[in-house]
Amino acid sequence: MSRKKNTSVIKEMVVILPILCLLVLFVLQGCDKDETSSFTVGFSHEFIADNYVQFSNESSGEYYSLVWDFGNGETDTTTDKSQSYLIYYPAAGEYNVSLSALNYTGEVKSSSETIAIASNDFTLAFTAEINTSNPNYITLTNTTVGEYDSFKWYYEDQVVENEMQWTVYYPFAGNYEIELLVSKDGTDHSLSKTVTIAQNDPNYVENMELVWYDEFDYTGLPESSKWNIETGGFGGGNNELQYYTDSQNNLKVDNGVLTITALEEQMGGKDYTSARITTQNKFNFKYGKIEARIKLPYGQGMWPAFWMLGENISTVSWPACGEIDIMEMVGGPGKDNTCHSTLHWDHNGSHADYGESYTLPSGILADDYHLFSVQWEEDQIRGYIDDIHYYTADITPAQLSEFHNNFFIILNLAVGGTWPGSPDAGTSFPQTMEVDYVRVYQMVESTQK
Repeated sequence: MSRKKNTSVIKEMVVILPILCLLVLFVLQGCDKDETSSFTVGFSHEFIADNYVQFSNESSGEYYSLVWDFGNGETDTTTDKSQSYLIYYPAAGEYNVSLSALNYTGEVKSSSETIAIASNDFTLAFTAEINTSNPNYITLTNTTVGEYDSFKWYYEDQVVENEMQWTVYYPFAGNYEIELLVSKDGTDHSLSKTVTIAQNDPNYVENMELVWYDEFDYTGLPESSKWNIETGGFGGGNNELQYYTDSQNNLKVDNGVLTITALEEQMGGKDYTSARITTQNKFNFKYGKIEARIKLPYGQGMWPAFWMLGENISTVSWPACGEIDIMEMVGGPGKDNTCHSTLHWDHNGSHADYGESYTLPSGILADDYHLFSVQWEEDQIRGYIDDIHYYTADITPAQLSEFHNNFFIILNLAVGGTWPGSPDAGTSFPQTMEVDYVRVYQMVESTQK
């Protein structure tokens, strides 16, 4: 009787156990399924402005990380579920934005949406300002607002790429068309303006072209490919009182201007610091027109200069190498309004010179920028300030052979020395020499190679 009952129980268990196993397996599978399915992916967006869209994560449930793709090349992977994004779309079009989420078991879910941007977010614009001191020069400035890839200036037969500010020279009176072409995402956008030149350039020499320049449209020290920075307290052979440095406290390019600053501070046994740069062994030329637009310092003892020396100075020394002072000023009351231009050469073993000066009708040279230049030809050198011709030097005599060789360019601000004398109690520091640009023109057939 007992043995028969046990047998019945065993039979019942044989039937029930598989069912229990299936039930447990079903429950376990159901739990796994619930775990992998317990998150949803979504996001919201809001236009902050026409071309700016803010995206926020709206996903819910259990997930580990998020991958954003904003459809404009920008992506981000994050585990910060609360992070939002302000995305800029500069160009009109439709952008497919997607958000993907990954959970702890490796399952990935995604959501996507097309965002429509109605308009391009930039305004094509430029200015064309006539130089008041020389109305044959026009300064172009790209004032386009927004993001773009590149741009070009078109004028006459010239093409200039990616120069935010550029100066155009028109020697003759007339109406001229200037075009700005801006490229963005493979599409070109164009704007043209007509500028009027009222007069012929009285100093124009036919067949001259720009062969070297520095517009100082960068930031930092002067470009090493164009300029040497001289340092030391050698005094220039004139008992000068400054120590020349390569510090940006004394020499810096910013906002389109080279600034040389003289400071009252001790260095290398000198009581003042300043800067001097040259193009020696980097650029030299013979004959042509050289000009620089400069705002000068003022005060007793200030001695700014824009000048040139013969490239053979290392072999023949000074003054046999020749010197062309395009502009010098010796500062001080009653002198801050006068610039000097002088030639120096060797005459039978002795120093010889010739020069003239020009005095402003009002104000001083520190009040504003002025254009200093010389026109250097085979038979003469002519000096100008703001295109006012104030001297001519005949260089045809044999003893002036120095002026038929190559010269290099120098810019410096000296303090004190034999000619200007030392600063006094009325001299304030710092003092600055601000250079807007330096340009050299030559006859086409005379261009240095």
